[in-house]
Amino acid sequence: MAEGIRCRLVRYLEDLTEEELKKFKLYLKDERSIPRGRVEGADRAELAELLVSTFGKKKAWNLTKRFSKKMGLRGLWERAGEEGLRDERNKYRERMKEKFQLMRERNSRPGEHKLFHHRFTELLLLREYRDKKQKHHELLVHGWKHAKVMQEQGQLIEMVALFDPFKETGVQPRTVVLQGAAGIGKTTLASKVMLDWAEGNLFQERFDYVFYLTCRELNPLGEREISFVDLIANDWPGPQAPMTEIMSQPERLLFIIDGLDELKFPCNEHRYDLCKDWKQKEPVSILLSSLLRKTLLPEACLLLTTRLTALGKFSPLLESPRHVEILGFSVQHREEYFCKFFRDKDLGEKAFHLVKGNGTLFTMCSVPLMNWIVCTCLKQQMEKGQNPVQALKTTTALYMCYLSNLIIPDDKNFIFQHLRDLCCLAAEGIWDRKVLFEEEDLRRNNLEAADVSAFLDMNIFRKDSGCENCYSFIHLSFQEFFAAMFYVMSTEEEGVKSSDSSIPSVRELLEECSGHNASFVVLVVRFLFGFLNIETARDLERKFRCRMSPKIKSQLLQWAQGETEKKTQCSNFAFYFPEFYSHLYETQDSEFVTQVLANIWEIKIEVFHQYDVLNAAFCVKHCYRARKISFICRFGLPADVWQELFSMVNKNPNLKELTLGSFEFDGSCMENLCKELNHPNCKLEKLTLIDLEVTYSSCQHLFSSPSLKSLVLCSKIVKDDAMKLPHEILGKKNSQLQILRISDFTGFAVNVLDLFSAENLKSLHLFFIRIREGVAELLHNVLAKQDCKLQAISLVNCRPHPAVCYKLFSVLGSSKSLKNLDLSYSIFGKEEIKCLCKTMENQVWKLEILRMSGCKLTVECLRNLLPFFCSIKNLKKLDLSNNLFGENEVNLLCEALEKQDCNLQILNVWEEDLSQTLKKIVTSLNSRKSFHITWKNYHTATKEFFDWDAEYM
Repeated sequence: MAEGIRCRLVRYLEDLTEEELKKFKLYLKDERSIPRGRVEGADRAELAELLVSTFGKKKAWNLTKRFSKKMGLRGLWERAGEEGLRDERNKYRERMKEKFQLMRERNSRPGEHKLFHHRFTELLLLREYRDKKQKHHELLVHGWKHAKVMQEQGQLIEMVALFDPFKETGVQPRTVVLQGAAGIGKTTLASKVMLDWAEGNLFQERFDYVFYLTCRELNPLGEREISFVDLIANDWPGPQAPMTEIMSQPERLLFIIDGLDELKFPCNEHRYDLCKDWKQKEPVSILLSSLLRKTLLPEACLLLTTRLTALGKFSPLLESPRHVEILGFSVQHREEYFCKFFRDKDLGEKAFHLVKGNGTLFTMCSVPLMNWIVCTCLKQQMEKGQNPVQALKTTTALYMCYLSNLIIPDDKNFIFQHLRDLCCLAAEGIWDRKVLFEEEDLRRNNLEAADVSAFLDMNIFRKDSGCENCYSFIHLSFQEFFAAMFYVMSTEEEGVKSSDSSIPSVRELLEECSGHNASFVVLVVRFLFGFLNIETARDLERKFRCRMSPKIKSQLLQWAQGETEKKTQCSNFAFYFPEFYSHLYETQDSEFVTQVLANIWEIKIEVFHQYDVLNAAFCVKHCYRARKISFICRFGLPADVWQELFSMVNKNPNLKELTLGSFEFDGSCMENLCKELNHPNCKLEKLTLIDLEVTYSSCQHLFSSPSLKSLVLCSKIVKDDAMKLPHEILGKKNSQLQILRISDFTGFAVNVLDLFSAENLKSLHLFFIRIREGVAELLHNVLAKQDCKLQAISLVNCRPHPAVCYKLFSVLGSSKSLKNLDLSYSIFGKEEIKCLCKTMENQVWKLEILRMSGCKLTVECLRNLLPFFCSIKNLKKLDLSNNLFGENEVNLLCEALEKQDCNLQILNVWEEDLSQTLKKIVTSLNSRKSFHITWKNYHTATKEFFDWDAEYM
């Protein structure tokens, strides 16, 4: 204890009155171990000394607390208990600091450690505040807008806020799940939480105790029956933990459970035999399941870590968890990690800039484990005077490079048969969900402790510090690598059989990978695909004497083609599955990937993680049969990756529609895209650019692209230095552009209308553009040209300025070619309506389709507009949906249109809240009117009745 027990006893005895002291001595006399005569005349200091010398420190203190309680001195008793417990807590904190303040490098020598804080680098944490179903729905409906909102509103979260209340409900989460890919830093972050708490820097007001459980240490316990106290008290510094006091306030407890994906025994099968008593002995699987399901200690908090791929298995067990995804290192933190690793700022920066110049390698370094392996390989190659960058393109190549530098073929201590046995052990462990191996496991695979000494020296294999005579690979991903190597070494289709188990074949491995709970074999399969790479296969044979069998390659091709067929059928031919694309990327084999994706016609990709983008880009550029490709990225990409994507437009003769989107986009990339679009082999007909910054001069090239028929710019269009390019490059005679869509809040975008010849343009859409004098003038210039073929104009959400309304409507009304006009979601007041109706005096509108959905038209507005509608003799379709029309408005509209001599065929008047009375009126009107009354919202009506662009494509 921090303070001497004698001093503390004296201090508490001095708080007693004379009467209370007499009573205390009476209780003490009943303890037969002490002579009554010595108690009677003792003062407070002598009494304290007598207690300690007779009973020992701990029992003396416990007796004092017990007597205080019997005497009814609750305040004294509670204060004594609190101080005693505080001292116990401090001891525990010190023990946790000792345990977690040192971290062992994966390739460090025995006994070599680094201070945790000297090596730890901050990780980006993303708070996922929606449940998966809702989030999926939002992405389908809003797409890029949803991702942009998440980024702009700062959904990144700090560790200190992990258990803060949900913003939506104000309820504090009691379970937080840290989820992420392999090697992303889940265990490191969990250790950081533990160390920060122990050092007094985190959760001090929230948790009195934090207990750390790792699933790899729970696995050997299996179905052994123990109490929950036994489970968590291993790290207690003294002989006995004060568990009764600790458990008396479960809301002040935090349990960290690290590596749920590594758990060997199931936790989702126990529903009816759960445990509620922390003192009761139960199998470990039931104790853990009870804790996760909040049956045991429901008020306590949990911090769980798991791979993303294993999350689905545990989600049903968890009660209203907060999901936090670990995104890895930011660019700044990647550089910080390099400098810490090389221990020399100049050398670290040199290595960092070397990697930064390679887009593939740099992106991989966002994952901490990859960063460590990359740094290690760089250091090894630099020491040899070799350039390592080209050898480190894929995950498999990284591991091969790392291991190749460790294994020396002529080393007498290295026996390749032992490597085969180690691979067999790794594969057996994968199928048995085992990461910690006992000597019995080694012997079953023909290995003795002496046989693995070479692997221990190379830091591939290690003795586990938590369990005697137990071994593990330095990281689960290394076990998965060697398991994949086992399948390359094995020549038997059904796998190599040991005395106690049979390791499934390659075919069974691939079948398992197709299942819903495939997380434990996904990386094994990825490494197997990586071994197909020619250079990797050559290193595999040269360094490890393993030759990739043609039979395995044909099995992987057949499986991949089968997966492609299944997934396209399930996803309506919009084919993108990140895990599957990762497998294909590992091969770096263009011919193989092209064969796999030969029957893909459409791909829609929305990438939120840096470690997915390279896989997707590689596969997309080898999908030569795709007619439609959509590639949306929520962060900046290296220029070389963009260039690979752009090359699709002339390498894929089948590609007709391309959508590209990114929040960060370099201007030089746009220039490269324009060059590819003007390539003679380019057959692209529709291009959509979302969130990309497009320069004024780039628009000139885009408009003159020979094959483009449709161009959609949902982008910011900006001025640049090249605005005055030669006029002869504009509006080339071979330009096929028929549809142009521009969406931009800046207003500058409409200036591009002055850049092109409108000889083939038939449909122009302007969204979110404030129409002022200049815009009306530009539209007039376009429509007034003799060769103008413009038939459709959309000015959706454009809100024309009152001062230019009449001029704008006059320009539109005077057009000889304009047949379709959409003015939806622009507010029309009295002045705007007056200007529109006034155009009837000078122009004869030739419209066939008119849309004014969501314009907030009042009854008075509608009454003023009726003569205008009726004056358009060719009008066939009129959309007035979402204007809050009621029974009177619908009747008024139908009666007016019926009386006039018009050719109206469809009237759409959808409202969100349709009363039963209005439903009956519409049904009745449909039976009496010469035109058909429809009830569709704006987007549905566009697809069914007003998609006028369809006839141009």
